[in-house]
Amino acid sequence: MTSFAFITFLLLLVLFALPLLLGFLSGRAYRAGRGRVAFGLLLFGGFVGLLARPRPLGLLLLALGLAWGYAAPRRPRGA
Repeated sequence: MTSFAFITFLLLLVLFALPLLLGFLSGRAYRAGRGRVAFGLLLFGGFVGLLARPRPLGLLLLALGLAWGYAAPRRPRGA
């Protein structure tokens, strides 16, 4: 049986990783020319970022993911 601490750890890990992932996907969508998709991902990432307990950390992870996704090099279509 899984302990309560392990389940809590997994939930906190998802809560901190989700703003980073959503920011990354938002940055990639914006660079691909999908502004509405990028805005929706950014809004949901902001909401999840506000749920993270130290509030500046969740929003900082969102901004870091957004910068990382926007600055990621574009791969060619055929590759």
